[in-house]
Amino acid sequence: MFRNSVIFISIVALLASCKPEVKNAFVIDGTVDTTVSGYVLLQKRVEGPMVTVDSVQLTEKGTFRFEGTVGYPEVYYLNIPSTRSSVPFFIEPAPIIVNIITKDIDKTKITGSKTQTEYDAYLDKLDLFSKKIRDNYQLYNMAQEAGETEKVKYFDSLITVLDNERTQFSKDYVLQNKSSFISPYIIYRNSYAYELEELETALGGFDTALSHSVYTGFAKDYLATLKRVAIGKPYVPFSMPDSAGTAVALSDQVGKGYLLVDFWASWCAPCREENPNLVKLYSEYHERGFDIFGVSFDTKRDRWLQAIEDDGLTWGHVSDLKGWENAAGKLYGIRSIPSNVLLDSNGVIIAKNLRGDDLRARLAEIWPEPVKGRK
Repeated sequence: MFRNSVIFISIVALLASCKPEVKNAFVIDGTVDTTVSGYVLLQKRVEGPMVTVDSVQLTEKGTFRFEGTVGYPEVYYLNIPSTRSSVPFFIEPAPIIVNIITKDIDKTKITGSKTQTEYDAYLDKLDLFSKKIRDNYQLYNMAQEAGETEKVKYFDSLITVLDNERTQFSKDYVLQNKSSFISPYIIYRNSYAYELEELETALGGFDTALSHSVYTGFAKDYLATLKRVAIGKPYVPFSMPDSAGTAVALSDQVGKGYLLVDFWASWCAPCREENPNLVKLYSEYHERGFDIFGVSFDTKRDRWLQAIEDDGLTWGHVSDLKGWENAAGKLYGIRSIPSNVLLDSNGVIIAKNLRGDDLRARLAEIWPEPVKGRK
């Protein structure tokens, strides 16, 4: 009997050892620092809203576990609806431990994901720039409150320099880490800062393994969009509702002169600051063939229309009221506002993102004769 039991146990062990190992498996063991009930959601964002991949019930001790597979490192989110906590992290085929600190989510500890560890180190370096920006922004606000104009200008320019240095640090990191899976994610998060040539150079230097990253795919799609709307290319047509709800086609605006397609929103402070300049240039050059076509990234119709009235924007306006999901914005690869494209009378893109004195200078090149009333 004992011998038969030994044989039975040996067979079970043999069968267990023959069980195929799950390829690309991950295990997430987590704890939550507060006593809460409910579910933990494992989510990811492809493009658009969050998608729930899996959900588990929290135990009485505040623990949870997720198991699954993932091909390559990708950012997922652990969401605890009952505490309104959401923790982004790089998931990869590995055992990962997450200790969620809901009272201070930035202190959440994640171990086991080498990609996340690398990303945390990158963020620590990036935060050195961010801290300087925050410190100088406080000084900027103090100078504003004190009415110290020269100091306001100084700190404003310094903040701009520091912000540019922070952006350049991220770009340099990508170029220097061509086989890291966080590099395409950094591009994805900072795509608004990339010009066509910079993006093409960064993607062209990537290790072939990074072609599997979902973020490399996003970056390549964005690059294709930038090429489609590059200077020298014909405009990309679209149609969108105007303030009365009537569909207006861009093609109906093209061919009458020079057209500035202006991407903006009522909630965008830099956009509102630029509007007086646009109003002035429109007044000076409209009769000579300059027009503006406003495309708003608003989501609330009343605020959009109020901003048009308040800022005296007398040209044509359209919006699908979808915010950053604006269809025209996607066609033109708009990742930050204010942005614009200048079309000539043939509908060819001749300039992009001209503002202030730069826009005035370009219009003066097109119409070199003095504007009526100006010398």
